[in-house]
Amino acid sequence: MPVIKIYYDNTSVNKEIKPDWGFSALVKYRGRNILFDTGGNAQVLAENMKKMGSDPKSIEFVVVSHEHWDHVGGLSAILRPGQKVYFLKSFPESLKDKVKASGAGLFEVAGFQEIIPGVYTTGELGGVLKEQSLILDTDKGLIIVTGCSHPGIVEIVRRSKELLKKEVYFVIGGFHLGALGAGQVEKIIAELKDLEVKKLAPCHCTGEKAISLFQKEFGNDFLKVGAGSILDTSKL
Repeated sequence: MPVIKIYYDNTSVNKEIKPDWGFSALVKYRGRNILFDTGGNAQVLAENMKKMGSDPKSIEFVVVSHEHWDHVGGLSAILRPGQKVYFLKSFPESLKDKVKASGAGLFEVAGFQEIIPGVYTTGELGGVLKEQSLILDTDKGLIIVTGCSHPGIVEIVRRSKELLKKEVYFVIGGFHLGALGAGQVEKIIAELKDLEVKKLAPCHCTGEKAISLFQKEFGNDFLKVGAGSILDTSKL
């Protein structure tokens, strides 16, 4: 089962780890290290990684959900020759050039594809703003890692189930619900329950009020996370 370390988030669960607007998480699965998003600031990312005992040189794969600054801003702290970096095909050429200049390998994503055995990208989802999420195929079910969920968290979960034809065990990341009212959030919670999501850990752009509603509705199946969190998903 994967271990997920959150290096970057708006809130922190450890006073030694700096909170900052953005998101970045390490997924360690089957002996491989995959960084999902890079936060908004390279220095903050580098310092938080160091304090959490992580070396940027250990990152083999980098997957960036979408092109917004708070997910790509830390790239310079991470990029190394020989890495495999998965950008959406729709990303600006300036971002792609940054990867190429580092000596890392650039892989342009359009559709659903496997990154390593058991780890997939949803491919481009959404309308004007494209976004990809990470799907981990585990013994307990699918684990989905999201950046901001601009295409809609319900749509991401539904699409992941369709792609791999398995139940969803755990969803973690930004759900982008901060601007919604309580009634709208409760409708989304109901839809996620209908999709039989077992556990979740909303953070980043989900919004404090929405997070509190998820905590109320999911109870013991809600996990409170932030920068500094280390989750062994075999123990959830």
